Amino acid sequence: MTTAELLQAGLSAAKIRRLARQGVLQPVGRGAYARAAVAAKVADAAGGQALRAAATLAVAGRGAVASHHVAAAMHGLDLLGRPPAWVAVTRPPAGGGSRTGRPGVWVHAASLPVQHVTSWHGVPVTSAARTVVDVARTSPFRAGVVVADSALHRKQTSRAELQAVLADCRRWRGIQQARHVVAFADARSESALESISRVAFHDQGLPPPDLTLWGTGREAGPPFLLSPAERCSG
Repeated sequence: MTTAELLQAGLSAAKIRRLARQGVLQPVGRGAYARAAVAAKVADAAGGQALRAAATLAVAGRGAVASHHVAAAMHGLDLLGRPPAWVAVTRPPAGGGSRTGRPGVWVHAASLPVQHVTSWHGVPVTSAARTVVDVARTSPFRAGVVVADSALHRKQTSRAELQAVLADCRRWRGIQQARHVVAFADARSESALESISRVAFHDQGLPPPDLTLWGTGREAGPPFLLSPAERCSG
């Protein structure tokens, strides 16, 4: 809820401040509040990303949705490294492309077909398929592969859904890289480490590792992936 919405509901500015001091309301951004119990539940569910997104969207105006790395976190998808500190939102274009908005917010101006948008605990967010394509378009290749592998492995999306989003966004900047990411993605990859290992094998011109075969270097050591060449060599 924004401060304006609370005032319209009949709360005075003094009452809002008192509820915040008492812990009933929690400030979640400039001009935005949430009920403390709800804020704690949502923050636990998505590492605070959903809460920050909800606060941002409350003052961003109609049509805006959480997107990119923030949407990936809300969907529970793996990311390469720590998420950026800023909140990413997308809203229909009104002239211009991506730009910074309020401090700590990056606004992407892009079309949002209805099938590209879903809801997470009431917070509007890009679908898993659109999120994969957005991250793949705007991030290094391996970062895109990590998110795509995770989405497919967790059955958050399918290749058909990813192909549909690619078709919808076929003229967008970075879409060719997104196509490469989707083509390279593998639902059998169970972790970000496996995903970046596959990219490393590819970059070095090595045969891809077999994601269904595991071995142990030592009896008590961690498992590692074996490539077809390594298996053949014994």
